[in-house]
Amino acid sequence: MDRLVTRLALAASGLLIIAAAAIAAGVWLCVALYFALLTWLTPPLAALATAAGVLLAAGLIVLVVVLAMRSRRTTNEPMRTRLDRELTDLVSRHAAVAVPVALLAGFAVGAVPPLREALKDVLAK
Repeated sequence: MDRLVTRLALAASGLLIIAAAAIAAGVWLCVALYFALLTWLTPPLAALATAAGVLLAAGLIVLVVVLAMRSRRTTNEPMRTRLDRELTDLVSRHAAVAVPVALLAGFAVGAVPPLREALKDVLAK
């Protein structure tokens, strides 16, 4: 039992050191990004751009963690049927937004020939 506690303490201290090093590296990367942006932007805008980059990175990390932690459903239902059901539920919940978006997308596909051809290529595969 003592050996287990010792191993857990060593692992925890190692993770703490790694976390501190990662935070320090992140801070230095933000400082470097800020100074790099100063060549193109004024100091307040460079600070805002750096903060936006940090928030974007944090949001991506949260998204990855949430997707990784989501419970995996094992089902024999075909993917197409499940996708149809999920999209139908999504459109039903957000009908006020889904209808104008669908109309705008239909207009864009009908009015722009390259977009129509790209959609045909995607659907053909």
